[in-house]
Amino acid sequence: MENKSLRQTNTFDIQNLLLKVLRNWYWVLASLLIALAAAFFVNRYTIPAFEVSSSVMIIKPVEQGASASALLYGEEPFQGSRGLTNESVLIKTKSLVAQTLRKLDFQVSYYQQGNVKLTEVYKSLSPFIVTFDSSATNTPYGVLIKVTPTSNKTYTLSSENLHWNRLFANKEFESEKPYNISDFRFIITFKFKDGVDTPNELLFRISRPEDLAGSYAGRLEVSSMAGGASALVLKIGGNTPEKEKEFLNAHMETYKQNNLDIKNSNAINTLGFIDDQLQQISDSLYFIESRLEEFKRGNSRLDISSEGNKFAQQVQSLEEQKASLLLNQKYYDYLKDYLRKGKALDQLVIPSNLGIQDPVLNGLIGNLVTLQGEVETISRQDINANPIVTNELKIKRQQVAELSSNILENLRNIEAANSIAINELNKRINVASAQLQRLPAAERKLINIQRLYSLSENLYVFLMEKRTEAGIAKAANTSDVTILSEAHVSAQTAPNTSKNYITALLLGLALPVGLIFLKDYFNNRVSSQEDILKYTTLPILGLVGHNKKESASLIDQNPKSALAEAFRTVRSNLRFMVNQDTQEGKLIVVTSSVSGEGKTFSAKNLAYIFSISGERTLLINADMRKPNNNTDFGVVSSLGLSNYLAGYASLEDVIHQTLQESLFILPSGDIPPNPSELLLNKRMDELVKLLRNSYDYIILDTPPVGILSDGLELMQIADANIFMVRQDYTLKSFLNNIQQQYESGKIRNTAILFNDVDYRKLNYGYGYGYGYGYGYYSDDLENQPWWKKFKF
Repeated sequence: MENKSLRQTNTFDIQNLLLKVLRNWYWVLASLLIALAAAFFVNRYTIPAFEVSSSVMIIKPVEQGASASALLYGEEPFQGSRGLTNESVLIKTKSLVAQTLRKLDFQVSYYQQGNVKLTEVYKSLSPFIVTFDSSATNTPYGVLIKVTPTSNKTYTLSSENLHWNRLFANKEFESEKPYNISDFRFIITFKFKDGVDTPNELLFRISRPEDLAGSYAGRLEVSSMAGGASALVLKIGGNTPEKEKEFLNAHMETYKQNNLDIKNSNAINTLGFIDDQLQQISDSLYFIESRLEEFKRGNSRLDISSEGNKFAQQVQSLEEQKASLLLNQKYYDYLKDYLRKGKALDQLVIPSNLGIQDPVLNGLIGNLVTLQGEVETISRQDINANPIVTNELKIKRQQVAELSSNILENLRNIEAANSIAINELNKRINVASAQLQRLPAAERKLINIQRLYSLSENLYVFLMEKRTEAGIAKAANTSDVTILSEAHVSAQTAPNTSKNYITALLLGLALPVGLIFLKDYFNNRVSSQEDILKYTTLPILGLVGHNKKESASLIDQNPKSALAEAFRTVRSNLRFMVNQDTQEGKLIVVTSSVSGEGKTFSAKNLAYIFSISGERTLLINADMRKPNNNTDFGVVSSLGLSNYLAGYASLEDVIHQTLQESLFILPSGDIPPNPSELLLNKRMDELVKLLRNSYDYIILDTPPVGILSDGLELMQIADANIFMVRQDYTLKSFLNNIQQQYESGKIRNTAILFNDVDYRKLNYGYGYGYGYGYGYYSDDLENQPWWKKFKF
């Protein structure tokens, strides 16, 4: 049983696979040639694609720097940084890309049809230019239109779009002349002057602005520069590198200007707020100044006493504190109104140091502005195409709403404290004012007017100073973005010539090798000696090559042929299998699993080989269900084994001498109704005993053992059994069956004869078939190619 498990182990034999590949080298070569030819055509006719790249450096976050609110209130309220990740998202937004494309004339794409491929031609290289009215209501967006020049001044239009093709049909147009076709207003101008020199078809397509922006935004890739630098690398792929370079350079400028616009917007918002406050204070200051001037004209000799100055300074100090608190209250009201109305936070002015000493409120406002900036950045993306981005935007907006609610709650607490402080100052002001009541009326009135004038003047001067600083800061603002490298072609992405050839080479080898392997793996028929040795422990008696002659008998062939030598080898091996000490004739059974495996062919030729050595040999056609034709040996009688076993003929009547001396044949005879019973009766046993005394070798051609049991019964009484296996015909499962019969003891002294062998398919490592095809046998020269038949 150990031998059986070793025999049936299905291991991968790399050597055997390589030999099969070498035997089918022409298929491998053809596959390689086809694959390399395909790679050549792919490289030849693939539209070249290029990768264009550039880089920008972000010096500092866009919200930092000389913002106007920082100048106004002494510190920067926007402390959050978007970082490089958010900046990369901003660069890829469809809205920013649309700003860039508005500067470029990319709506019209020009193409030239080659022999195989349609190639885009950059506008400077196009032989014609198309201008159109973008405000028209019926522009053929996305339609490929063919321009066919009929002269250097005229042309016709056509399209695969049936609607527009009908509109253009039967019309001839002139260069540089405007036309209106179904509200599509356009002008086509030819660049060529002398004759029509356009060997290929000319075409153009007009793209919708939003579709164009989506295309460029989708192809644009933004990544951080290696090494941790505060820089971004921009890449975009396309078929027209000059066009992509122009876009990338323009987009970097758009991003740089957008960065500057964001910084300037802070200063502009602050200047607007200061201007509103200055307008109110200037009106009050003008009114107070007029009153003071009028009062002094009527009281030119009035002076303020030292006691009056003391009381006046006390009241003025309290009034300044109250004015600061009232200013804070105005901003609280402004902030509440701003948050409740949900206005854009990029226009929010936050006085973080205007008497507000609450760090919690300043921190909340800074976080809110940062979060709102992230919401705005995400909103610029195509959120419908990405559910993850949609969910992120939803979360960010919810966080903005929660943070706004927290700020409003914090403002209520601050306003309550601010109101208490104002009430306290009002009480102190009332006490100080009561002391002023003891002064003369004129002096008291002068002190009040001067106090109001001084308070308004101080506020006015303060705001004017801050306005001047904000204006200077705005003028001095520079973009935080620095262009490190202009757009340039960094790589050719298609066709990748070397990669395509390497891939073709690998596929050209892998495909035939894989097919050979699969064919071998799923092959359920015996194709080599290795298959026989894998599924059975029975010895191989010999190999019989494929018979290319018309005659199946050796009697009609050259005695030095390879087929004759193969049967001589079988004869020699058989003599080692039978007992030579006895004087009786040797009974040899030739059988197979099914019909068609060469059982009768081998039995005939084996009998012939024994007979030509001078030994009396009898060939018995024991397969009575399928009578054999023995006319090639000169036997034409229909009487045979069935007639003898049935008792209708004598032994002398059924045994016939052949054309070969010492060779006799016992035909199968007429087809009986009960062949199995005839073979297994006592008359058959007596016949075998009788024949053993008359002949040296008795060859029995039996029925197939895979179908009938007759052959098994005869194999048990034989001196040697030959089991036929035909290359690429016998199923491997049949070998399992005969092996089980052998292991169970039902048959003995059995060997396998490998028939109809194509020696080119064999692994010669076992030594079988060596010499075939090398001129050793007489028919080798006939099998050689014509160029090898010549001797030099």
